[in-house]
Amino acid sequence: MKFKLCFVLVGFFLGAGVVQAYDPHSNLTRENKLPKELENIGFSDVTGKSLQLDIPFTDESGKTVLLSDYFKKGIPVLLSPVYFKCPTLCNTHLNGVFKGLKALDWKMGKEYQYIAISIDPSENESVSFPKKQAYLQDYGRDNAENGLHLLTGSQESITAFTNQIEFRYAWDKESKQFIHASGVYVITPEGKVSRIFQGIQLEPMDLKFSFLEASSGKIGSFVDQFALFCFQFDPTKNKYTIYAFRLMQIGGLVTLLLLGTFLYINWRKIKTNHRQGVT
Repeated sequence: MKFKLCFVLVGFFLGAGVVQAYDPHSNLTRENKLPKELENIGFSDVTGKSLQLDIPFTDESGKTVLLSDYFKKGIPVLLSPVYFKCPTLCNTHLNGVFKGLKALDWKMGKEYQYIAISIDPSENESVSFPKKQAYLQDYGRDNAENGLHLLTGSQESITAFTNQIEFRYAWDKESKQFIHASGVYVITPEGKVSRIFQGIQLEPMDLKFSFLEASSGKIGSFVDQFALFCFQFDPTKNKYTIYAFRLMQIGGLVTLLLLGTFLYINWRKIKTNHRQGVT
């Protein structure tokens, strides 16, 4: 996926908190290149890639789990690589995710699962458990605890997973924080990456359409399916936009239906008149 300079710079300096009153041009070279510390930070487009889900992590209760434990037939998975002690960017990202999820009429744990995986091997359930409770309270819907999972793990597990999704981050010794970008992966029930959204805020419409796609239509109503037919994901805008060709198809179909109805009504009228001997 196209790498976005503006976004990564914001992610780095908010997440790492390296400087005060940052001048966005100060660290760019005369060739307009990224600062060296940001050259290998960000996302790659791994859309369509099948993931290995037999990677062990630890859940909020301290229990060892596999990622595959959270993948169920017909249920898409939303996943964020974060770390729970991140003072700024990760909290802002998680808040943005939950703002979008709360706007959906679908329920976490029923129509979809949400997993946040820590990239910090020093974190464990003592951090993830209270974090989960806080977000469950914020989400405010019954039985959501079965759909929200904040996982921690060893460096081996973290590396195995982030290498798969090609999520690139680094440890900054000076600030003692991770330098990373912000975004979510939408994953199919079979473990294939369906969509990637970079950024902090998520639009409810984009979430709903991505879940519909990832589930292959197994969730959502007919109206939802029809709405998705009219939209297409635009990677340059990082969102779903109206697909003009689909509107043309629908317009053509409506025209044919109206014309067919008109001809049928007139045909029936002429046939009836002939039977009654009316000229």
